[in-house]
Amino acid sequence: MTDTPLATVEQLGAFLQQPLAGDDPSATLYLSIASGMVRDFLQRELTAVADDVVVLDPINGCLLLPELPITAVSLVETFDGSAWSTADPATYTVSLHTGIITALPRLDSPWPYGPGTWRVTYSHGFAAVPDSIVGVVLGVAARAYTSPAGVDSERIGGYNVKYSMEADGFTGIEKRALARYVNPRVA
Repeated sequence: MTDTPLATVEQLGAFLQQPLAGDDPSATLYLSIASGMVRDFLQRELTAVADDVVVLDPINGCLLLPELPITAVSLVETFDGSAWSTADPATYTVSLHTGIITALPRLDSPWPYGPGTWRVTYSHGFAAVPDSIVGVVLGVAARAYTSPAGVDSERIGGYNVKYSMEADGFTGIEKRALARYVNPRVA
């Protein structure tokens, strides 16, 4: 997974309604951390990747592409122990929605079933990160930027502390915004 922030310092400044220098080290750090938290929560990469190549193990006649959403599958190959060969597109179907490549029943050309016998070249990710995800990144980064200790309020008499984040770093509304993007295979 990449460590490129999913939002910019300029966006964080607009979110906070205050100007921030484009090279503000604290803002850059908090955006990187918030982006990593979102990627970890969703268990997926979000930015567009073209022609990613993966070697896969078949599972019950299916191949599960690791990253969603799928935008294209350009090449499916099989390994016979010595060389890679292009698979006939008439022997499989591709679901761009689920990222599953399924073998079609054919007796004349059975699919290899061994580990690492499939190689797929495909493109995945969002051309532009959805606004709701950017909003979550900005919310997490803004809370950290405005309250680096993570404390919203503190009272000494009777010692009362209120923390700005939930236990996992996201508010309830942020979790709901992220829910539609969680990788369905790991949820």
